[in-house]
Amino acid sequence: MKYPVSKYEKDNENLQFYVNNVRILTPNEYNQLKEKIPKDEYKTKLDILMITGMRYAEYLRLYDHPEWFNEKRNIIHLPEEAALKVKRKQRQRTINNLPSMFNYLLKDFWKAKCPPQESTWNKDLQRWAKLANLNPYGISAKTTRKSIESYMISAGIPVNVVCLRQGHDSLTSMNHYQGLAFSDDENKDIERLLKLWGILK
Repeated sequence: MKYPVSKYEKDNENLQFYVNNVRILTPNEYNQLKEKIPKDEYKTKLDILMITGMRYAEYLRLYDHPEWFNEKRNIIHLPEEAALKVKRKQRQRTINNLPSMFNYLLKDFWKAKCPPQESTWNKDLQRWAKLANLNPYGISAKTTRKSIESYMISAGIPVNVVCLRQGHDSLTSMNHYQGLAFSDDENKDIERLLKLWGILK
């Protein structure tokens, strides 16, 4: 099974940060997790997944298709075959508003070995979460995608803009992320990160 039932239980102090049993990380938790990753190449992989909000299948295919990154415009254009997801409402999409130095992250990504399969990445994330003293329940390949989407909604980026970037229909985004209860300090950290990553102007 891709998402096997684990021995972990939900973090009862942070129930507001679960979306369909996927754990949303606060900015501080994201940094805690990243600090415990032993190799720089895996930190790079985590950052790319977080900043782009790509589905893991899209991310794996990007490794084999560097031509999908337009360095001059600093955008990633995902064609129809990038996800092959039956339920997709959007045939293709463009991921824009990327950091100014994002091309260096991608160059390191393509120089490194092929990313692991999703099931392996899930296990890695849970192992690193434990090292970071985070409850591993719900932390998976979907965590980065759900986290960045929640950050964008929380920061006031219009839902239609988030949907276009992430390949969602608006109802999905509204249902998942409108009620997440970030603290004032967490919202400040979110705004700082989104500006650093070029997502929030």
